[in-house]
Amino acid sequence: MSRRGSLTVRPKKALLSTRSYIDQMDGGLTSVQGAQEIISMITSRRLVTKLILGHNQLGDAGCIVLFRFLSSAIGRKYRITEISLNSNEISDEGLLAISEHLRNDVYLKEFFLQNNRFTGDDTVIQTFASCLNTSRLEILSLTTNSMLSDPFSTSFFPTLNSDSLQELHISSTGITQRSLAPIIEYISSGRCRLHTLKCNGNSFGLRGVSTLVKAIDTGNYSLVNVELFSNHSATPDDVDDEDIPDWKTTESLLGRVLGRNIHLRQQTAKEALQLLRHSRAAILHPSSRFPIEVQLYILSFLAPSLSEAQRLNIYNYASTPKTLPNLLPTLQSYDGPVCVPDPLNMGLSVWEIHRTGGCTSCSGSLVCHRDRERQKWLGIVRCSFFDPGYP
Repeated sequence: MSRRGSLTVRPKKALLSTRSYIDQMDGGLTSVQGAQEIISMITSRRLVTKLILGHNQLGDAGCIVLFRFLSSAIGRKYRITEISLNSNEISDEGLLAISEHLRNDVYLKEFFLQNNRFTGDDTVIQTFASCLNTSRLEILSLTTNSMLSDPFSTSFFPTLNSDSLQELHISSTGITQRSLAPIIEYISSGRCRLHTLKCNGNSFGLRGVSTLVKAIDTGNYSLVNVELFSNHSATPDDVDDEDIPDWKTTESLLGRVLGRNIHLRQQTAKEALQLLRHSRAAILHPSSRFPIEVQLYILSFLAPSLSEAQRLNIYNYASTPKTLPNLLPTLQSYDGPVCVPDPLNMGLSVWEIHRTGGCTSCSGSLVCHRDRERQKWLGIVRCSFFDPGYP
């Protein structure tokens, strides 16, 4: 029995074209036709930020068509930040097309290429790494590409020199102890900016894992998350050599090293922010009679953990008026990132999002915009992690 005057209001369904991502996981997409379907989906929308295309059969032909479009003038209008192409039967020819898209790309942040058919060809891998170096990619997953093996490591790591890459997944890629030398050379060099390295399910053996952990201990301060599980393919040397520590001892050492790196990373960030605050006042509004060299020397005591190069980067940043934040809010509508509240805590706190993108309280957020901007600044001045100050 209906009540007179009652009105049922149903929420409007969100139009598919208004979503900012395309999710075609296991969507039956095949070769060129599948790529053309994806392109049609992209062009029918105003905004696309993610392409979730795993478990299809695009192959090389579909991959080439898709990335030619994404690299075109029309495709570049879509600021896609994440692409997932795992299990798509893509081989080296498709990887070259991907490489050309990565060249000088500034939007793509996360790329997932698990379980494809890359072979580790020297020319292809060097081209891929060189293009990656010019991009802003932060996360790369090549897990379960078992045909890559050791030739991949000997070509990829000596070429890798990305300022943006922070997370690398190379689990179950068939690499052995032969890959240790190029990996260790990379993580011990100033070219390494990684905070996460996942290398599970390979064939390092106890000797290889122990060697890698010791290299991190003596020559790396950026890594805070390292996974080396299921590398138990022991060689006879592992069994007979009493000088090699056991798995438990090696795991304990790795935990201590990563704990050290976490502590130094936090201390570096804290001192960098403190040094910036005081450098602004001292450099932009000098009131002291001391020469600038003496002032900078005095300021250095506020950040004893930073290297000389890191302090100089902060001084240069602080001395540029253009880097000062705006005093007045913009009159234009804000279309940038904002803090993302945790839906489990939304009932416990009140959220107020400013037009400038900041929030009054981030205690219950999943993603804090201010923290992301802070991390971005730390990267600009090379203070994302501790720098021992020697080559």
